[in-house]
Amino acid sequence: MKTNKFFGLAAIVCGFALSFTSCSKEDNPAPVPSKTTVTIGFEKATLNADGYWCGDETGTPFDNWGSEAFACSYVESGTTFPVNYTPAWASWSGFAVSNRTATTFKDMIPDQFNNITGKAKSGKNFCVVYPYGEEIDFGGAVTLKGFWYTNDAWTVDAILNGDGMTPGKFEKEDWLSCYIMPTPANGSVGGARYEISLAKDGDYVKEWKYCDLSNVEAFKNISSISFGFGGSRATDYGLTTPTYICIDDMVIEK
Repeated sequence: MKTNKFFGLAAIVCGFALSFTSCSKEDNPAPVPSKTTVTIGFEKATLNADGYWCGDETGTPFDNWGSEAFACSYVESGTTFPVNYTPAWASWSGFAVSNRTATTFKDMIPDQFNNITGKAKSGKNFCVVYPYGEEIDFGGAVTLKGFWYTNDAWTVDAILNGDGMTPGKFEKEDWLSCYIMPTPANGSVGGARYEISLAKDGDYVKEWKYCDLSNVEAFKNISSISFGFGGSRATDYGLTTPTYICIDDMVIEK
C-alpha cells in the first residue's frame, strides 16, 4: 500500500479509474513463466550393428596425443552429451548410447556397452557414462530432478573377478562410488558433490535405481553436470576399477 503524502489524491483517482486500470503494479503482477518437465530417454540415437554409439568420424577432428580424434555429441531436448572418439585406439570417453541386452563382460568391444540388468530402464536405449572431463550441458538453466542408474557389466566383472591390476574380487571393505557435480547457471562458484554408491559392504548395484535430486538445492538452476569416481581399489595413477555408470530417463525441469 502506498504511504506517501499523495495517498489521498491517488485513492480518489483510483476510484474514478477503477473500471479501466489498476493503481498499483502489485495488483497485476507479471505472469510467472511456466516450467516444462522433460525426460531424456536416449531413444533418438542411431546405433551401429552391435547396438551402441560412442562417436564417429563425422565429428569435429582434433589431435589426441598424435592420433586423429573426433569430438561428437548426442543432443536431446536441448541437452548435449559429448563423446570424444579416437578410431586408431578404438577408444572413447564421455557419454555413449547403447541398447545391448547382454549382461556379461568378455571383450572391451562391445561388452563395455552392456549394463548388468540387460535392458534400459524404459524403451530400448540407455547411456553409458565413461567420463574424462566431459560434461552434460543442459543448454541453459534447469533443475535436475533425477535419473535412473545401474552398473556397467565391465565394472561388475571387476568387482567379482578382479580388474587385472588390483588382485582379487571386492571384499566387504571395498567400495566404489560415482560423484555428480553440478555447475550453477548464475555463474557462481560450484563445489557441490552428490555421491552414488555403486558397490559397498560386499554387495553392488544389480538393478536400475533412482537418484532422486528433487529436494537437493545444489541441482536447482544449473547449467551442466560432470561425473567422477572414487573407490578403494587404486594405485598411484588412480582407480583400477573400471569407472563406468549407466543412466537412463534423466528428468529435468526448465
